[in-house]
Amino acid sequence: MGLSTAQGVFVRPDSVLKQGQRLEISLPDDDGTFVSTVEEIGDGNLVLAVPFDEDRCPVMASTGTNVICSFFDGYSHYKFDVEILRKVRENILVWHTDKPEKVQKIQKREFVRVKTSQPLVVRLPYVEETSESMLFGNSVDLSGGGICILLDRPLEIGSSVSVELDNIPGIGLFNVAVTVVRCVEFEEKGNKDYHVGAKFDHINPKIQDKLVNYIFDLQRKSSHNVKH
Repeated sequence: MGLSTAQGVFVRPDSVLKQGQRLEISLPDDDGTFVSTVEEIGDGNLVLAVPFDEDRCPVMASTGTNVICSFFDGYSHYKFDVEILRKVRENILVWHTDKPEKVQKIQKREFVRVKTSQPLVVRLPYVEETSESMLFGNSVDLSGGGICILLDRPLEIGSSVSVELDNIPGIGLFNVAVTVVRCVEFEEKGNKDYHVGAKFDHINPKIQDKLVNYIFDLQRKSSHNVKH
């Protein structure tokens, strides 16, 4: 039985964690995510396969590092954190970690992000008597509750715009109102661009479910490519 708190619903790890469970791993001070697997579940410890980066090199993490683990069991999404106790080579390179006392069952808006680069259109609201403006950009990452957009101009934090992405399986044209929550400037090859983070406003639950399914399809494909 789960424990409900103001922060969400928590469940016993043994009720949801299984040997062979795919995990998405996040490390401190690293925006990337990596794929791991639960190799063994003990009374007070876990054994996790060391994930590999995009260059197929083992991810470097020292003893004492806290890592965030998330997974989807086909029905719900979960998150927990563990501490790396030691790293050893058995049949494969693994991390021995402590075992979480509880696992958080998280809300849809907290679903994991996946990297994806898709053309999109940002529609700005009407300004004075001019017609609605359109900006063209690309997605950087996508989740069930928001999106990060690459644009060549900034958007004001707190502003409301709409975003359109086409060819989303099960949805087709995905048109959603968003609120800008983050805007970061960066320079590449002498050009200034912006990563604009936005959260979805009032998304239809059925559309969100289809979007989440699409995101996890992308995640599974990415995990398959990393594995092979």
